[in-house]
Amino acid sequence: MDKDTMESEVRTIVDAASARILTPRAGECLVCYVFRQLGEFGCDGTHRFALTFRDRTAPRATALMERLGSMGACCCDCEVFNNAYTFASRPWITGASFGEAIGTGFESQEPVDLREEFGINEPPAKIFYLCCQFVRRGSTQPCPNWVRMSRW
Repeated sequence: MDKDTMESEVRTIVDAASARILTPRAGECLVCYVFRQLGEFGCDGTHRFALTFRDRTAPRATALMERLGSMGACCCDCEVFNNAYTFASRPWITGASFGEAIGTGFESQEPVDLREEFGINEPPAKIFYLCCQFVRRGSTQPCPNWVRMSRW
């Protein structure tokens, strides 16, 4: 196997894995998607996940960045949770730990627990699984797991 063929195969594998991880799930809302991706990859100071969601799921939502900015999420994805949306008081509860919901679902990966960072003050013993409650295709609205933060 020559170097060019091997490089091409590696690129194909990496591109396929990236597409699988970064593709929003069917019916997943913007906020759940951004939350899941931040838990997986962290914030880089941009709106990379919100833009990816918009481009892949709701390309006609051209005012999304302006809307997020008006809610206080003007600079990056993590501001969506610091200034715009917070976890609803009655999310869907099931039998997995909260941190598992944020990761990719692979058992070999360590789940990331973002409760403290995003101000979710539930005790660690409580069992949560953030599972998007789904929105219609093309929507950039949050599912019922999220509520708008009061800015005053």
